Amino acid sequence: MKAAVLHEFGAVPRYEDFPDPVAGDGEVEGEVKAVAVENVDKAVAAGSHFAARQFLPELPAIVVFDGIGTLPDGTLVGFSQPRPPYGALAERTVVPVRNTTPAPEEIDPAVAVVISSAVTGFAIKTAAGFIPGETVLVQGATGVAGRLAVQVARLLGAAHIVATGRDDDAPAEVVGLGADAVINTAVGRA
Repeated sequence: MKAAVLHEFGAVPRYEDFPDPVAGDGEVEGEVKAVAVENVDKAVAAGSHFAARQFLPELPAIVVFDGIGTLPDGTLVGFSQPRPPYGALAERTVVPVRNTTPAPEEIDPAVAVVISSAVTGFAIKTAAGFIPGETVLVQGATGVAGRLAVQVARLLGAAHIVATGRDDDAPAEVVGLGADAVINTAVGRA
């Protein structure tokens, strides 16, 4: 199969042949339909994400750890955390069965794959029961979903938004998106 294969951290993944995945106990092989390459995927490939070596313990490996695909029976699913070295940026991947969730058949896989970034923002109002004028804490505000959550909280009428994140370069940008304060939660690496 063809895949985006990373040979060393910090390098650009190469489009090349890679051995087909084979599902083991508790796993399922699926055909990948759509993938959104997010900032976390880029940080993992660069080796700069704090858990890069947990996500990709051995190289070469296929990058990206979630997407939309079809199971062998044709069911459209969202999936996450493929078993290394099989990431999502490939024709096929293998994931734990528990890491698949049925996706609505009527939605285009390319649309479905980006909806997860919006879910965080929607949860502020629905799951959290947000009322305008309240204070909102956004954990991980320096990531894609967190930045979206800051903007949604501001649009919904948050009186005060406190954001946290590990990216040393992002606080000013997150404040520009609507946060009142940003707390850097990065810890030194050994």
